[in-house]
Amino acid sequence: MSPAVSQDDQQAQYASGFLQGNVLVIALSSAVRSLGSFVGVYLPKYFLQIGGNPLTLGLYTSVAYLVQFLTLSVGGFVADFYGRKRIIVLAAFYGVFFPVLYALVQDWRVFGALTLFATIGTISSPAVHATVADSIAPERRTLGIATLQVVSSLPSVISPLLGGWLIASYGLENGFRTACLYAAFFASLSVLPLLFFLKETLHSKAGRAMDPSVRRVFSGFRKLSSDTVPHSLRVLIASYALVAFANSAVAQYYILFASSVVGLSDFSWGLVVSLQLLVASVLKIPGGWLSDRFGKRKIMIASLLTTVPAILLFVLSRSFIEVVVATILLVAAGIYYAPTHEAFQADLTPRSVRGRVTAMWDMSSAISAALGAAVGGLAFQAFGPAVPFYVFAVAELVAALLLIGIVKEPETREP
Repeated sequence: MSPAVSQDDQQAQYASGFLQGNVLVIALSSAVRSLGSFVGVYLPKYFLQIGGNPLTLGLYTSVAYLVQFLTLSVGGFVADFYGRKRIIVLAAFYGVFFPVLYALVQDWRVFGALTLFATIGTISSPAVHATVADSIAPERRTLGIATLQVVSSLPSVISPLLGGWLIASYGLENGFRTACLYAAFFASLSVLPLLFFLKETLHSKAGRAMDPSVRRVFSGFRKLSSDTVPHSLRVLIASYALVAFANSAVAQYYILFASSVVGLSDFSWGLVVSLQLLVASVLKIPGGWLSDRFGKRKIMIASLLTTVPAILLFVLSRSFIEVVVATILLVAAGIYYAPTHEAFQADLTPRSVRGRVTAMWDMSSAISAALGAAVGGLAFQAFGPAVPFYVFAVAELVAALLLIGIVKEPETREP
């Protein structure tokens, strides 16, 4: 592990700009890895091709969120106690193997089990977020994170098109397996910047005693929820949990609806996803400016209320153009919600409990997403392809009503 970098060294290193040092390393690694993101785009259709069904797809996705619930908790502890770089690099190496295994497996049960094991790689997510926060001066953190996200995701704009071309050229099964091998290659390349250039940002805690009491940890969360969390903040977290439920209920079924109901080809769907990613990249930074200019609560309410007609328009789509319009509207409406929520949550959360509140937010979102994935799979298979999207609309509307009726902007933002 690299030696810890002092706070003074960090400030000197990143004072002249945020897209350098660790932030540049993480952006470069993420950008290279995102070139292989076509695997996730076509995974639901491939899963059905090898014998799975929408319900089992939803159940596997649900369990994956529960695995993520556990790994994020462990990952946060490891990142804060043993350092950031080691777990980031190990998780990056771990992620290289799964695209190769996906290419070899032809049984849907084994394939589903592999997706669960792959989810363990999210254990590095808290360390990545902590490293980014550590490496950007506080007064530039919001813009720095937004810029990092845009730079990291830009190559993914062309990735679905590459995946669609491979599938169109070689067929769904052989094209998907070939795409997996390409994804493994890009994942391998993405490890190199992390291994050789990422710097540790945490002061060593070697020899410091750890509190082993699980009971004390949960006691702290009980006290947090009853004594120190403002009512608006609790409702804000509940609203986000509904949004996580809604998105998880439909995430795996866009491509299945587009192919089975609308009749889009795999390449056409790849073009749709690429356009979505491009719009998201263009709008993400202006979205941060809008939330600061017009108020976070107003932007979040507008975002949720706009997604409801947009998702209904998607369900009514019966042509490529109609799908493009609906999905672009969905992205344009929804791209602002998550970063605005994160900033609004920080405004409402006292600094002394911010870590525990963030953990509570992550855990509630993971549980809600797990439930949403199971409900979406059951609804798609038992009641029809459009039903998960109606579930999405209802959940988003309820989330908006909570914000409208209960959540208030703070008179004074927490520092």
